[in-house]
Amino acid sequence: MESGHLDREQANELELDSIGLEENTSSTASESDCEPFEGLDPAVYSLFDNSVDPDGDANGEISWDNHLFEALNQLADEPVPWEFLTKKRPKADQPSWYPFKEKEVLSNWLTHDGLYAPHHVPQHICTTPPDNFLDRLQASTLEDIGEGACGYPKNAESQVASTTSILNNECYSVSLSALLKQELSNPYVNPHLDFYPEDSHGLNVYKSSQSTKWLKELPPEMRAPMAANPNGQHFYVFEPAQLRNGDIVVPLFFYKDGLDSQLYAKCAIPTMDPLPGQNESFLHIPAELQYDSELLVSIQLAHFDLIYSEIYMGDGGMLSDWCSNQLWEIGSTATSHKLPHPWREPAKGRVIRQMPINLFADDTSGNVSKQWNCHISYYCTLAGLPPKATNMQYNCHFLSTSNQAGVLELGEQIVEELNLSSSEGFPAYDPGLDADVLVMSFVLCFQGDSPMHAEVTNTMMPNVALNPCRMCMLHVDNLNDKHKQAYIREFLHIDSSGEHCPVASRNWEYIKEQSVELWELAQDGVKCHYDDPSKEKGICDNINRRFVEKLFDKANPKLKAEVLRLAKEDLERLFNSFLKLKGFDGCKDTPVEILHIFLLGIVKYMTRNFLKALKPPQLACFMASWEAFDIKSLNISSIQSKYWMSHYKSLVGKDFKIIIQTAPFVLFQFMTNAQRSLWGSLCTLATLIFETHIANMLEYLTELRKHIRIFLWHSIHTTAQWINRPKLHMLLHLPESIERFGPPSLFSTENFESFNSLLRNASVHSNRLQPGRDIGLRFLDFQALRSITSRARLENHETHTQFYAADEVTAIFSQNSLIQMSMGYNNLLMNPGNGFPHVMQIPLTKQDVQSIPPYFDQMPNTHPKQVCQLRLSKKDIIKRGFFVLGS
Repeated sequence: MESGHLDREQANELELDSIGLEENTSSTASESDCEPFEGLDPAVYSLFDNSVDPDGDANGEISWDNHLFEALNQLADEPVPWEFLTKKRPKADQPSWYPFKEKEVLSNWLTHDGLYAPHHVPQHICTTPPDNFLDRLQASTLEDIGEGACGYPKNAESQVASTTSILNNECYSVSLSALLKQELSNPYVNPHLDFYPEDSHGLNVYKSSQSTKWLKELPPEMRAPMAANPNGQHFYVFEPAQLRNGDIVVPLFFYKDGLDSQLYAKCAIPTMDPLPGQNESFLHIPAELQYDSELLVSIQLAHFDLIYSEIYMGDGGMLSDWCSNQLWEIGSTATSHKLPHPWREPAKGRVIRQMPINLFADDTSGNVSKQWNCHISYYCTLAGLPPKATNMQYNCHFLSTSNQAGVLELGEQIVEELNLSSSEGFPAYDPGLDADVLVMSFVLCFQGDSPMHAEVTNTMMPNVALNPCRMCMLHVDNLNDKHKQAYIREFLHIDSSGEHCPVASRNWEYIKEQSVELWELAQDGVKCHYDDPSKEKGICDNINRRFVEKLFDKANPKLKAEVLRLAKEDLERLFNSFLKLKGFDGCKDTPVEILHIFLLGIVKYMTRNFLKALKPPQLACFMASWEAFDIKSLNISSIQSKYWMSHYKSLVGKDFKIIIQTAPFVLFQFMTNAQRSLWGSLCTLATLIFETHIANMLEYLTELRKHIRIFLWHSIHTTAQWINRPKLHMLLHLPESIERFGPPSLFSTENFESFNSLLRNASVHSNRLQPGRDIGLRFLDFQALRSITSRARLENHETHTQFYAADEVTAIFSQNSLIQMSMGYNNLLMNPGNGFPHVMQIPLTKQDVQSIPPYFDQMPNTHPKQVCQLRLSKKDIIKRGFFVLGS
């Protein structure tokens, strides 16, 4: 035993010697004795190129993470002499691999087993021999690669905001402003961004920037505040401007016209009335003018000439003196706008970019098995991107997650940062302008399933509520009345004669007021005084309810005292934070989501009802029909009929999407005439719901409403078992959501749902004490790698200087489709080439190779060549076995 002890001591001594440390045998050792790296050039042991900051940390502090990491990687079977550390390591060969110290470190980032980056390199790449893969990356060796070598966690950690929720749960959130800065400077993102809403005139609607909310329905303080004319002059809303013809106008809306892609302004014509006995005038416009008001005129920005401070009124002097720097809106009340516009001061001559986001929240498993360990997570996409970009995981961004805090607790941080960005903005760099700009953001829409929408909007869960709809005032006095004819008529939005009769819409301001009023009713300590009105009004604030329950706890008076103390310090924190989110209307901005409402709702109800009614003799023929179905046009590999029949109660959205497309060819032969009519109306409705490109919005909405009513009619006459299901009612509100936000695919959550797999992967390697922080750091590491390789302009968080990655680093992403795929980017989708048709780069198999037909002998100057596949459009391909109908 003694010998073993000595051996261990000797081994420890050798180990410490090898990394340049001495075993601490005295408690009186001086501090300088414990500084083995004192006097060494940091370039000796640094993994990253620090040429941006040659002087290092001004305080002389040592980064022990980097030092010990480098030292431990020098351990060998035999003791390493101290002189090894003092020997200068050869610098990386030119060309530069900045900001990485050398190419091997970057290779480790890309080939490591996923310790940091949540997006794995595809499996077939991972199994490629290392030398071959490194050849693709222009690297040649794996020597001296430190496992998990990354210099960014320290910097990234400063962007993971930490706070304690009002319910004492630790919440971590990625900085939204930092994320938007990186996206704006990313050359793979910036060219595709829209910073102004587009007026499509109801034609060719396919992207979020054409949404009615962004264009017409934002409050004045949330609209795009400025636009520049071709001369570079900056004009602001609610600030007078002079046109080239001398007219003075007041722009109220800036937008891009979909017909000519030019910037326009909707302008009011101001009235200037002299004030009696004074040298000043009263400058005013009509109050609360809407986008479609006849009192507004559309004027191209190119016709704008002078900004407010340059307008000269002749003998009256400058307009700013003449109107006392005030613009008035006159209506039922008078509202004053201070001139010049308040955004001019923080902008400081910079362009203001508006970058709204689509926010998503969901509950997902933190396990690979998709069971247990529930996490609440927030993701977002940029609303200014077209759908071909937002559908890629490259453009889906993680914001926050927790396995303890609820959706409202996590949302508090995000709401505060969004409110700050919408009112003050933050600086960023725009490569399209090659200039610094000021960015403002807001939430265009909040996407999620019904439970998430109910919690965020302070409404009840639909299934057991007296008010089952968050969008309209559908109400019943007690649950038993849901079976009565009066309720069913309101549920279907029809009157006693069957004519369309919509229920009045819910009001977001009313919900805010009633949420506060319910809190006040609870102050008397009587539980029914809170519960009864809450059920009657259909309002439930899940944050506030937790504190109300403490007020009712008679056994613990200390809880009541603590709640009253919190209410006195900051009453707002005792409520749902989304009530104070600027520019957000919970009743309108939580659109009807087709994955959960249509596929996992209506289609699932009908599929289950049909399959369970099949008799055993029909099953063999039924499954054979499905197996025999030609799936080439569906872009799927196979139909798993046996699996579907065995697990038809557990199918997911993609299964129901296949079922609804194959139903007329497979299911109809086993149906009655009434069932065929019902399913026929459902299939017709599905073709409208899954439309991604609306040619004429007015005609489309007319058709959609008609076919929704036809489907509901068949539902009532075939089976009434689903007629009072909340998801069936929400179908009636789908046209409202489409009119406000565009095609249903724009606010479908399928893209976000697929992103959950990345969170599960990141969660597996997090600790159980603070998984929210670890997962956030992990996604930030990926974001750093993504931004570096994409050549975004980045900032050194220590020196506050900007830099780009070296060309060799960015070429790894730009010239390697496999790396692009591993980060969720599809170059062919973003840059489809010179139009259609074009040849797809897929090799022919031996069995498909055919001789050239004799027909081509008639064309001696041609050189025919057999190809595997030809892409005819974004969604259509043709290959062997396919047919094309010509006209």
